[in-house]
Amino acid sequence: MQIIDGQIHEPHIGGGMVAKRPDGPEITHELEMFINVELAREAIDCVGVDKAIIYAGREFNEAAVRYYPDRFGAVEVFDYAAPDLEQQMAAFKQKPGMVATRVLFTNYGQVWRQPGGQIKLNPLVRQGAFDKYFAMGAKYKIPMFVGAHEFGAEAAVYAERHPDMTIIIDHFGVTQSLAAPPPHRWAALPKLLEMARYPNVYVKLCGTPIISEEPYPYHDIWQYIHPILHAFGPERCLWASDMTRQRWGTETPPGPGGFPPRSDWKPYADALYYLLHTNEISQSDKEWILGGTVRKALNFG
Repeated sequence: MQIIDGQIHEPHIGGGMVAKRPDGPEITHELEMFINVELAREAIDCVGVDKAIIYAGREFNEAAVRYYPDRFGAVEVFDYAAPDLEQQMAAFKQKPGMVATRVLFTNYGQVWRQPGGQIKLNPLVRQGAFDKYFAMGAKYKIPMFVGAHEFGAEAAVYAERHPDMTIIIDHFGVTQSLAAPPPHRWAALPKLLEMARYPNVYVKLCGTPIISEEPYPYHDIWQYIHPILHAFGPERCLWASDMTRQRWGTETPPGPGGFPPRSDWKPYADALYYLLHTNEISQSDKEWILGGTVRKALNFG
């Protein structure tokens, strides 16, 4: 069975999410980028992942695809208001290994490390600010990941408007990590399940070690995964680890070497093995979730 990780982030030499270069021999920027790609390649090798989709900056995305075109694909975020958005996305479509784009519907980036931070829907979503972004994705047949947290149902208008466009709801359609865990993380699950009526909508089962309230193998998560699988089918659900975000915690502020590890370390392997070695689903379901769905949805692999 070919295993494809649907989302990893850029690892950094020095260890942190945004780490400073180590002291010692001169490390050029090009060498640093190569080392970071090697860290990503080594990470997926160590846990038995064959390929991975990277969500990082353009430079790292292109470097990873250049060094390992058979192992990595990449996702890029565009400025939805850019006057040359169409030209940018048309050019993106022509680049080898660039498989999808992403949009964020909320204020998550501003509040995820704030004590008492609350996730809110960006009011521009309902004002049509993202219409052109989705329209260009549909025109150039570029799948769109939607970071919507509990507002995944807001993507329904785009699923209806662009029935041939692949739309993937990130992180089970819930809020993954905040400085304080959301008190009702799964309250939006019923609205996510309603999205199954759109055959072009998929769900990314991503970041389980952080979302679960139990230690590995995260038994509590199955009460939510089963309804998602029942509604969407395994052929519209894809697995992702969210490596490196399992390691860097919301409770630890950045220091001179970047963000230190979270107090409850989340190994990369645990994000895969809870699913790979479970008896909760069939082997056929695993083949879809762990690789088949990514190949179908992103034409990757």
